[in-house]
Amino acid sequence: MRHLLYTNVWIDALTGKLSASVFLKYTVQASWAGYSAITRLELFGYPGLKPEEELKINELLKQFTEIAVESNIIDRAIIIRKGLRIKVPDAIIAATALEKDCSLVTHNVVDFKGIIGLDVIDPHVM
Repeated sequence: MRHLLYTNVWIDALTGKLSASVFLKYTVQASWAGYSAITRLELFGYPGLKPEEELKINELLKQFTEIAVESNIIDRAIIIRKGLRIKVPDAIIAATALEKDCSLVTHNVVDFKGIIGLDVIDPHVM
């Protein structure tokens, strides 16, 4: 199974809200795991982030593939936004999962409800 991890999954893993075993299930034990460039922007763009927190985030992310925001992803995000009221970053992340044939792993399942073809997994629900 291929998994694209949403921003809140990384935050939960870094803060201990998501157990290491659950995080490993959706990353190392998956056939592929990665994240959108939008997730990196959201993580590193957090106001008041301390240098040691940045280092911790960087160490974790560098073990996984970052997916760039390409034209085909933007085109898919446009289609998603035309059909649903969804924030731009969420539309881009959902489009990335669809374009890369991944399940989206997020605790914000409701935010992605109604996106046709998108498999959404809540790692907090086992």
